[in-house]
Amino acid sequence: MEYNEKQNQNNYFKVVLVRISTDEYIILKGPQEEKLLAGILRDDYNTTRYDKMIQLLADEVVQQEYRETFLTIFSMGNMLKEFGEGKAMVEYSYIRDVGNERKMVNTRVYPRLKQNNRLEEFMVYVCHEEP
Repeated sequence: MEYNEKQNQNNYFKVVLVRISTDEYIILKGPQEEKLLAGILRDDYNTTRYDKMIQLLADEVVQQEYRETFLTIFSMGNMLKEFGEGKAMVEYSYIRDVGNERKMVNTRVYPRLKQNNRLEEFMVYVCHEEP
């Protein structure tokens, strides 16, 4: 098999597993600072760990003009609605801090269905967009 330059395009700098029923936000690959934040999120009856993390990311790393749309698109309520309606992927591109740089990134969220086609978890993939 020949190496193809396109095979390198899926170089994700962040991969997250979100388990809905157990309220887990697990960074499988990503910035150390975000892993530390995810590890200290506290249980709260008013909001999920996922929604807390999305709010923290919006406040800390997403460029201001993208924050409101970022929060709307990636909220747990919207994820449940979109995947409940049968959508196969939710996607949004925005500018965020990556290390010491601001970069355009693309985030794709895919549902993971369990028994009876019920949404139990979803995967989040964040990669740099090519210039």
